[in-house]
Amino acid sequence: MNHIKYMKRALELAEMGAIHASPNPAVGAVLVKEGKIIGEGYHRGPGSLHAEIDAIDNSSESLVGATLYSTMEPCVTMYKGKLQKPCTDRIISEKISQVIISITDPNEYVNGKGIKKLQDAGIHVRTGILTGQTKILNEIYIKNMEKSLPFVHLKIAQTLDGKIATKSKDSKWITDHDARKDVHKLRSLYDSILIGVGTVEIDNPILTVRTENERSINRIVLDSRLSTPVTSLLLDDQNNNKTFIITGNKIDPKREKIFQEKDITIIKLALNQNDQISLKPLLEKLFSMGIKSILVEGGSKIFTSFIKEKLFDKISVYTAPIICGSGTNSVNDIGTEMMGDSVSLKCINLKTINNQFVLTGYREEICLQA
Repeated sequence: MNHIKYMKRALELAEMGAIHASPNPAVGAVLVKEGKIIGEGYHRGPGSLHAEIDAIDNSSESLVGATLYSTMEPCVTMYKGKLQKPCTDRIISEKISQVIISITDPNEYVNGKGIKKLQDAGIHVRTGILTGQTKILNEIYIKNMEKSLPFVHLKIAQTLDGKIATKSKDSKWITDHDARKDVHKLRSLYDSILIGVGTVEIDNPILTVRTENERSINRIVLDSRLSTPVTSLLLDDQNNNKTFIITGNKIDPKREKIFQEKDITIIKLALNQNDQISLKPLLEKLFSMGIKSILVEGGSKIFTSFIKEKLFDKISVYTAPIICGSGTNSVNDIGTEMMGDSVSLKCINLKTINNQFVLTGYREEICLQA
């Protein structure tokens, strides 16, 4: 049986639900019997059927002796917050004879337990098919489960010589309309965007997601002194209740009240020895608030801090064929003395958008496939 063929189809199905799956994983499932697909399913988001059950309910004939392909290990027990019954029970009751799994579920309530229950019921289980692709599709979920931290993706738009603005701070526009449209698709995959107060002051962005399925997104501003202009565009729309300003714990109460009256959430954290917001405590705080993923969009100080402290997971650099000369570097000093100590990206992907190229890579290896 062509395991790769059917797992590829399961991955295609999983991708159909990826944009709505969070905080759950994106999972697809395919049922095969006597060399033909007899059922397909995928997870459509919190509260909806799990992919395996969706495939079973959509099957066209008896599942006795069938093979189930699932991109992730089926769940095995109920726990607080879980809305669907365990998939393993239904798989066993339908007398499915074989389950092919891409990756195990890193959730502590599942991790290996689903596989064991299936095996104990006499079902043949195989894992490790297209694992790299499945891990990339579920990179946010895996980071959340394994580290209890948000997944952090840096997005940089720069000139060919590595500038994100001219010496007069002008940055509109480095990339063209199609590249910016691609960024909005990227934003739609994350539940929050993070920028520094300098970007607010210079660019005055709105930070919305403008795609076919336009939706609101959490907007996070790092502003240690609470100096964000109260007239900023991102503080004056219908999404104020999803806007967070991260600041120090010694700010002016009167100024704090101005933002609170606009329905902006102020989060106060202790500053580090450089009077800056410490990123690790920030990420821990945001995760405790339910923020699972962050797209970091600037500026230079923010990019530099995340890279220097090795607190990013992924980076995408949109590069236009423009030479700026002097201006604002996309990344500044991260303490590298020798070339061998530089941050080296893994699992590189390169694509072009008109006359621009986009390089995406990971801080750690994620793309190895079995």
